[in-house]
Amino acid sequence: MRRGIALSWHGVSFLVAAVLYFIFVLPRWWELMGDVSHTVGTVARIVTGVLVGLSALPVVLNLLKARRPEFGTPQLALTLRLWSVIGHVLAGVLIVGTAVTEIWLSLDDAGQWLFGIYGAAAAIAVLSAGAFHLAFVAEMPPPPPKPLKSKKVKKAKAVEEPEAKVQTVEDSTDSENSAETDGEVTDEASTDEPASDEPDQPVEVTPAEDEPAGGRLRNRRPSGKSRTRSRGGVAVSDD
Repeated sequence: MRRGIALSWHGVSFLVAAVLYFIFVLPRWWELMGDVSHTVGTVARIVTGVLVGLSALPVVLNLLKARRPEFGTPQLALTLRLWSVIGHVLAGVLIVGTAVTEIWLSLDDAGQWLFGIYGAAAAIAVLSAGAFHLAFVAEMPPPPPKPLKSKKVKKAKAVEEPEAKVQTVEDSTDSENSAETDGEVTDEASTDEPASDEPDQPVEVTPAEDEPAGGRLRNRRPSGKSRTRSRGGVAVSDD
């Protein structure tokens, strides 16, 4: 059975059963007020249970179609449909069984138990209808992954670029400082090396000769004296 037909059939039958449930099962105001006889109310409750049970028929037909291997239906969708069928049938049986039991039991004696069973049947029917609709959701493929936003990447790059520039500036300043310190060290080493290479030579101190008091008269000949030189055996006087 197609999805649209199954959903329409199930929705109409479940809606009619819900209206009958509200009028003749809970809270059954017209019957409690005496406007409707107990026999009519009992028949209406049995019809309501049958409609709830028959609401499982489109679910069964859709389950038989979905089980075919060519459709490739996920196991979760099949499980939801199966439990939906079980829930609809169980809710219908509870309503019909309680309505028949109510013929011999009065509301004064077992009214709380009867209303409790009716409420449980209604809850099971609602859960079963929800499971049938969720089965179609389980058949849908997962959504494709969303593409990554480029704005965040651009912002991250813009933040990283100033940091890289700061690091390069710091590296350049560090290299300059290290170069300056290396230059100073080499200059100091160059100035220290000549002093260390040349051995310490003792300084010779020559005592100054005492000059005569008449230093200017040292080269002068004394008056009255002559120096003779011999040239070729001939004595020549300087006078």
